[in-house]
Amino acid sequence: MSFAPSSNLDGKLLLGSTLLLMLLFSWMAGIKNVVVEWVSPASEEVFIVPNILMIVVDDLGYNDTNAINPDGIVTPHITELAQNGVTFRRHYADSTCTPSRVALLTGRYPERSGFRPTGIEIPAEYNTIAEQLQSVGYMTYMTGKWHAGEGRVEAWPQHKGFNEWFGFLNQWELSGEVTDANKGGTKRPTYRNPMLRVNGGVLEQHEGHLTDILTQHTVEKIKHLQAQKQPWFIYHAFLAPHHPIQPDERYKARFPNTPAGEYTALVTQLDDAIGQILTTVDRKNTLVVFISDNGGTNKQLDNNYPFFGKKADMFEGAYRTPLIINWPGAIPAGKIIDDTVMNVDVYPTLLASARSPIPENLDGNNLWPVISGDARSQRTGRSWEVFSSNVEALRFSFLSASDQWRLSSTQGLEPSLFNLSAEPAGKTNVAEQHPDKVRELTRDFWQAFWMKSLLPVAEEEVPANNQHRYTGFDAMRTPLHYGLAIGLEIGPLPQDIRQLADDRVIVLAGQEGFWQLRYSGNLGLEWVIGNQILRDASFEPSRCNAIVLTNYFQPLAHLPARAPRSKLKMYSAGLLRDFQRNFDCTTITGGAIETPTFVNYSGRAKFSNLLLSAYSDNYAPQVKPEFLEIYTNAFQDQTLTLADVELMTSELCQ
Repeated sequence: MSFAPSSNLDGKLLLGSTLLLMLLFSWMAGIKNVVVEWVSPASEEVFIVPNILMIVVDDLGYNDTNAINPDGIVTPHITELAQNGVTFRRHYADSTCTPSRVALLTGRYPERSGFRPTGIEIPAEYNTIAEQLQSVGYMTYMTGKWHAGEGRVEAWPQHKGFNEWFGFLNQWELSGEVTDANKGGTKRPTYRNPMLRVNGGVLEQHEGHLTDILTQHTVEKIKHLQAQKQPWFIYHAFLAPHHPIQPDERYKARFPNTPAGEYTALVTQLDDAIGQILTTVDRKNTLVVFISDNGGTNKQLDNNYPFFGKKADMFEGAYRTPLIINWPGAIPAGKIIDDTVMNVDVYPTLLASARSPIPENLDGNNLWPVISGDARSQRTGRSWEVFSSNVEALRFSFLSASDQWRLSSTQGLEPSLFNLSAEPAGKTNVAEQHPDKVRELTRDFWQAFWMKSLLPVAEEEVPANNQHRYTGFDAMRTPLHYGLAIGLEIGPLPQDIRQLADDRVIVLAGQEGFWQLRYSGNLGLEWVIGNQILRDASFEPSRCNAIVLTNYFQPLAHLPARAPRSKLKMYSAGLLRDFQRNFDCTTITGGAIETPTFVNYSGRAKFSNLLLSAYSDNYAPQVKPEFLEIYTNAFQDQTLTLADVELMTSELCQ
C-alpha cells in the first residue's frame, strides 16, 4: 500500500520525522565518533553526559584477576568490564594508598600536594574531580576509604567536592576512634562490624562485613540518583583486598584454609560486590573506571607477576596496576592498550567525558584520543618519591620519558637501573653497565623532584610597608605537619636599620601566630617558632642573605611518633647554623592558616614542601644498629639521596 501526503505541509512533516529518526539512529550507532569529537573544544555536538562510576580497589595486584592474567583468580565481573571496555596493560599508579588517591582526585602528581607518601590535605587551589564535576551539574558521592588527607576537617570529603559520603577516613578508624593511647599499634583495620562515618559525622558501628556494607550502600545510592534528572559521579573506594585478609565466612568456606585461599576468597567477594553494583547501573549511560591504587603485597600470592617488586617498593611491581575503562556502545569493546599511562590521566579523561573544562597545568593527559582512536599517549619522565624522616633521605624511582629505563633507590641508597625494554619485569640491575644513563636519569629525577616540591603561592607587593606577602597553599605554607622549607632573601637592609642600637629588635619575616624571623645587633638572627628559638650570628645586614628555615613535623594522627619526633633547621648560605631534633610541634598554637606569610624590607620568599638537609650537617640516622654504618657511610660519601638545601639556596640572592 502506498502513502501519499495530503498536503505540502504533511510532506514536510513526514520528511522531517524521517530525517529525525535517521539522525537518532545514526547518533546511537555512531556514538563512538561523538566520543572522539569530545577531545575537540570546537565541537558543537549536543550530548547528554554520562553518569560516572569510579571503582578503586586497594592493593589488588596486576596478576590477581583473570581479566588480565588468564590463570589469575576467577573474577567474572571485572573480566566483563575488560571484555566490553578498554584495558590498559601498562598503567602506573603509586606504590601506596594515599598518594594514588590524591593523584586520582587531582590529576596532579601527589608530591605537588605534599604527599610523600602522607600529607595534610589536598590544597584548595587544586580542584578535585568531584569539585570539577559539581561545577558542571553533577551530583557527587563517595563511598568507602578516603585516606587523602584527614588531619583537618577541612581536608575531609565534604570539603573536597562531595555532596555526601559514607565510609572511613583511614583504615585504622574501622575499629574505632584513634587516640594517643592506641594509635600505631593497638588499633588494627577490620572488615567485621566496622566503625563508619556518615557525611563526616562521628564513627558509628555497622553490623556485617565491610565489603557488603559499602556495596549495599552504593547500590541504594545509585537507585536514588538514577531516579533524578541529573548526572552523577560516584567514587566507590573498597578496602578489599587490603589486609587484614578477612573474607566473609560464606566466601571463606569455598576455598582452602590457607593464606592464598583466604586471599582468593576476599577477591572473589570483591568481584561479586562489583557485580552487584554494575547490575544496578544503567550501563549504556554510565562510564565505569576500575583501578587499583598500587601493587599487591606478595604476602599471600605472587600478586604482581611478572613484574618485580611489591607495594611500597621502588620497583616495577609496586606501580603497575590494573586499569579498565568501560562504557558499552561508547568506546571499543575488548581493546587492549600497551602505551604507558598514569593514574593522573583518569582525571582529565573523565572531565572530557563530562564536557567539563579541564584545568590547566595538570600532570595527567586526556586519554580519549587513545581510547577511541589510534593516538599514542604522550609522556614525560615520571618520578616517585617517599621521604624517610628517620634517615632524612628520599627513596625514589624514575621512569624515563622513553619508558625504557627505570632508576630506583631503596631508602635513599645508591640507585639501581633496569632496562624495561630488555627485561619488562624490571628485576636485573644494569647500573654498572650504563653509568652514563644512571647520571642522566639522576639529573632528570632531581629536576622533576624540585619542580614538584615548590609551592606556587601568590605573591603581593605592599609598597607602603616595603613588604612582600604570600598567600595560598595554606596547609603546606604553614608549619603544621610533615615537611616545609622557606627560602628567604633578606637584605641588604636600609642604612637606618643597620645603625639601630644593639638591643633594638626588628622583625624581618613571619606568619602571624606561627613563626617570626627577627634581628638585633647583639643577638643576630632569631627564628622564633612555638617555644623554640633558633639563632644565627652570621647574619650580615649590609648584603643579601640566603636564609632557609626548614622543618619536618611528625604527624599527630594515626601513626606513632618515632624518634626524632620533629626537626627544625636554620641555614644561612647553605650552612646549618642551628637545629632542634625533638621539637614539640604542639606548642604552635597559631590562628587561621590563611594568614599571609610576610617578608619586610623588600625581602622575598620561596616555599618547598619538604625538609631540606646538607652533607655538612651533623648526621644522626635513627636506624637499627646493624644499618647504622651503611647510612653513615653513604652520607659521608655523599651518595645518600638528600633533598639538598642547595636546591633552595641556589635560587636566592642571585
